[in-house]
This record gives sequence, C-alpha cells and structure tokens, in this order.
Amino acid sequence: MAEWEWDEEGNEYVERILKKILPLLLSQTEEALKEALRRARYFVSFEDLTRFMLSALEEKVRLTPQIKEFISKELRKIYEKAQMDLLRDFPVRYEFTVPDQKAVEYAEKLNDFYLGRFFRGDRELRLRALRWMSRYYLEQGNPIGRGQKGVQEFLERFGEYIKPQTEWKARQIIDTSVNFLRNSARIRAMQKAGIRKFRWDAVGDRLMCKACRSMDGRIFEVKEAARVLDTIESSGDPSILKEVRPIITTPFKGFSTQAPVKSPPLHPHCRCRVVSWIEELEEELPVVVERPPGVPDTPLQRELEEEYGFFTRAELTNRIRAHLGSEWARPPAGAKNKHIENFLGKYAEAHFKKHGVDVGAKTLEEYKRKAFEIIQRPEKVYVERNEAGTYYVFFKGGLMVVSSDDNLSITSFYRIEEEEWIRRRVQSLNSAILRIL
Repeated sequence: MAEWEWDEEGNEYVERILKKILPLLLSQTEEALKEALRRARYFVSFEDLTRFMLSALEEKVRLTPQIKEFISKELRKIYEKAQMDLLRDFPVRYEFTVPDQKAVEYAEKLNDFYLGRFFRGDRELRLRALRWMSRYYLEQGNPIGRGQKGVQEFLERFGEYIKPQTEWKARQIIDTSVNFLRNSARIRAMQKAGIRKFRWDAVGDRLMCKACRSMDGRIFEVKEAARVLDTIESSGDPSILKEVRPIITTPFKGFSTQAPVKSPPLHPHCRCRVVSWIEELEEELPVVVERPPGVPDTPLQRELEEEYGFFTRAELTNRIRAHLGSEWARPPAGAKNKHIENFLGKYAEAHFKKHGVDVGAKTLEEYKRKAFEIIQRPEKVYVERNEAGTYYVFFKGGLMVVSSDDNLSITSFYRIEEEEWIRRRVQSLNSAILRIL
C-alpha cells in the first residue's frame, strides 16, 4: 500500500503549493476587476469592456519571482521524495544526477509556462470567460447602458464566476505537473535500480475515467519511457509537450507498444502512476482469450475480442487483479449525497436480502466478504460488454460476482451456474462475452 501512502503525501505537496499561490492569483484577479471598474466611463460598447477585462487579467494575473522560487524548491522536494521512496527497496545509493536536474528544471518551466501566462496562455479559460460574458449580455442586457452601477454589478457577478475558475485552473495545472514530475522521478529511479519494466496503475475509484482504465495494468519499457522524457526535458521547451505527449481522453485500444503516451499523466487531472514491475516476481494467472461455445458472431463480439487480443498475458492478469479494489455499488462521479447514501447502503442491502441465503451468507458483511473472496480466487473470469458498459464476471463453486470495469464497482452477487449464465447471454444479441480465465 506504499503507492497510496505516497499519493496522500503528494497531495500534501499540491495543497501546500496551492495555499501559497492561490491568494496571490485571487488578489491579482480582484485588482484586474477594480481596474476595469475605474476605467468604466471610457467604455462605449460591451465589446470594449470585455476586451479590456481580459487584457487586465492577462496583465495582472502572473507569478512573482518569490512564488516561482518557492515552487522550484517544492518541485525538487517532490522529485527527490519520489525517487527515494522507490529506491529504498533496492540496494542503490541515492544520487541527484544531471538527468534529475533536467527533469526538475523542465517541471519548473512547465509550471511557469502555464501558471506564469495563465489568462494569456490558457485558451480554455479565456473561452469560459467569454462564454460567461456573452450569456450575461444576452440575459441581462448591456451593463454599460445602466451606467457605473450596471458595470459594477456586471464585474461583481463576473468576479463571483471567475475566481472559482481561477482556483480550478491553478489546481489543474499544479495537480497535472506534479503528477508528471513524480512519475518522471520514478522512471529515472527505476533506471538507477536496473528495473526494465513498469506497470501503469490507474486509481480505481469512482473518478477514474475510461481512458485511464484502458491503460490500467499495461506494461511498458522503462528505457522507452525514459527516452521520451529525455526528448522532452532536453528541449527545455514546455510548448512541445502536447506534441510529444498528446492529451488522451478516449480509451486506447491497441498493443501497449503502440500507445501514444508511454507514461502518466494521460490528461489534465490524471492521477495515474507508474509502479515497478519485475517479471520474475509477478505471478501470471492462467489466462485465455476465447469465445464461449454458442456465442454469436456479432460486431460487438468481434470488437470485444479484438480489444482483448491486444493485451499480453501479464496485462490481462493485471486487469483481472484490478478488481480486487472493487467496492460494492461505488457511486458514479458527480453523484449527489442522497444518491451516494443509496449506493453505499440500500443497494448492497437489497441484494443481500434477495440472494444472501442462496450464497450462504447470514449477514450483510458476510455477503460482501464472500463476494470479495470470489474475486480474489475465481475459477473462471469472463468479460461482458453491453450497452450499459463493460463488466468482469467472476465464477466459483456455482456463485457469480459481477464487477463493473468502468469504475471497479461490484454490482451483483448471486448463485447461478456458469453454463446457465452463458445460455442467457447467448439469447441476448445486445451482449458480448469473452472468457479470459
């Protein structure tokens, strides 16, 4: 569980940086709003007002030399901590080398490139601001026509909108760049320790996106990932990052060697990480990739078979084992509190009342435990895909557990024979199934 411990410490670093820079960015935003109000009497059109507002934000919202120095020191701490955490399990003395220095310097430039430019360089943030202003104009009319009071009301409302956006954008930049740096540090540390391969590890919770899950469990060469980092860091140019490492927000389907990105992060706010993978120490499951007898040859079935044909035996093992982190009815991202309570409580309880006796469970906790034990040591594992999503189906002793592959959430546990379950699925042309264990 060292990975989770480091993740928590990494969040502490992120929060410390944000705590330092957010007051500055928000005060600079406030100053830009005040400047627009002071110049209000000179504006003759709403376009003039919005143009000046963005210009003031571009000019005033930027990092000071003192803040830059603080961030630089924090990035060095993050990098060294990540390397030492990995190397403590290997007989390698820690040294901060020239490639390490380049990695930290590049991270500094990356932060300065995005945070230092902020409204000037972030097209997404500018578009959000412009969309808000356009909507205000359509709904409330031209504030200039209402004089100084109208402009002041407009700027107050705009401030209420743009300040949370500023915080959100700063958090996205720090989150993503810190995760990039941590993973770079670990890849460099693996090189020092002589580790040849690493496993892509997605955070299996309700916030995990399908793109990250498509990379989860894949195995990559440390040498190849380090080569990409060398290319990026040696350039010293943050603007080439998206060219060398494109942002991926859709699931990747293909051989890992053909993946457009060789190490996390995959996209802004990506929380994926790299974990050292030593082939001799990893036990592969006796995986297979085969279509059960009688399953019809449909486009959905062929799509599923093609996708899983790209995974190696080790990667299939990793994808099965990812479900060891499944929880009962994990709420989806964006769920409201009342829905979360329903997912966490009533959902599992309803299943227990319906199937508890059949599976030999006397209490709700025993029912949950038995389901998890089947996932731990299944006799057979299938992948099912239908219009609702992708599911892993675990069988043992006439019992079946279904876990969503989209958010690692256990959705059902009841008694049914494997052959009967397959027979029912064969009758449904909207379902594709594949045996992988």
